[in-house]
Amino acid sequence: MKPGQALHKIRQALRLDDDTLLRIYELESYPMEEKRLKAILKKPSAKGHENADYEELGVFLDGLIRLRRGAPKNPPAEDAEIELDNNLILKKLRIALELKEMDLEAVFELGERPMSRSKLRDLFRSPDHPKYLPCPDAVLNDFLLGLEEFWADMPPIGK
Repeated sequence: MKPGQALHKIRQALRLDDDTLLRIYELESYPMEEKRLKAILKKPSAKGHENADYEELGVFLDGLIRLRRGAPKNPPAEDAEIELDNNLILKKLRIALELKEMDLEAVFELGERPMSRSKLRDLFRSPDHPKYLPCPDAVLNDFLLGLEEFWADMPPIGK
């Protein structure tokens, strides 16, 4: 899934306003300007739309974790290069939102993509594990659709 699509869907699912998004970037000391954020969040067909990159999505997810859970006890090395993929997006959302296995099952069920516990575990395994299951765009999309419904009764983040 393209980074801008993922960011837009996460924002929608968690009902995050622009100020909260900017605050999330500030927590990671990332220089996100309001004008840039608005351009990223526009529909791709809209005038002035700009594509987000994986760094912007990754920083957002790290900031969301920091906002919800506090500073990491053992942060990764600054020069550690981590490739953001759909599996890592799922993992970071699970961490930030403190989703347990039952919650994940419910979210996928709401997204009309029921997942067995073993398949769920396989999505969160290390890529070098023999049972690792890559997360296709359609699975991430269904998760984010389910997350919107799952999160509907939760209090707004950052308020």
